[in-house]
Amino acid sequence: MRIPFTLRGIAGRVDISIAANTNPEAIGYPLLFEGSALDFRRGFPICRARVTYPAEGYAAVFGWTQMVRSTDQTGQFEMDPVAIYTHVATPYAWFGVKPEAFDAPSRESLYDIVWEAHAFLCVSPDAVLTPHVQAVCGFSWGFTVESSQIHFAEPEALAAQAWNTHLDLLRTSYPNWTFDEGYARS
Repeated sequence: MRIPFTLRGIAGRVDISIAANTNPEAIGYPLLFEGSALDFRRGFPICRARVTYPAEGYAAVFGWTQMVRSTDQTGQFEMDPVAIYTHVATPYAWFGVKPEAFDAPSRESLYDIVWEAHAFLCVSPDAVLTPHVQAVCGFSWGFTVESSQIHFAEPEALAAQAWNTHLDLLRTSYPNWTFDEGYARS
C-alpha cells in the first residue's frame, strides 16, 4: 500500500508492507526474548512503513507515533508500549531522517484476539527544536487470531479525523507536547 503526502510543498510517500514473520531470529526476536522458544512468534505480522521524501537533513526529520488496542488488554487505544521509552517522554516510537516504522507484534499462544494499530507519520514544524507534533498521514493495520489461525488486516489509509480521535490520549500521555489537529498542510 502507498500513501502519498505533501509537506512544505514537497511530495512524498509512505510505502507500507505487511508480511508474515517467517524468521523471528532474522528480525531480532532473540534480543527481545533471550532464552525463549521463538517458534510461537512465527506467522504473526511484520509491518514496515518506509518514507520516501526528496528533502534531506532537518527538512526530512519525521517521527512515527503508534496507538494500539487489543481485546486481551483494555480494548481501548493506548500508546504503543515501546519499553525503551518507559522513562522518556516522547510520543515517537521511531524518529529520525526518513525513519522506517517497524513493528512485529506477537503473543505467546494462539488464543483468540483482535489487535489493531493506528500509525501516524508526524513532523515538528521546526524540525527538532520544540516538542510540537503535526501528523502528516496515517494508516491502520493489525491482526486477528481465531481458532488458532492468524489473519492480517490489510493496511488502510486513515483520514485526519482518525488522528483527531487520538488527541486526548496523546495530550494526556505527553502533557509537555503540543499536538495539532488534522494533518499538516502542504
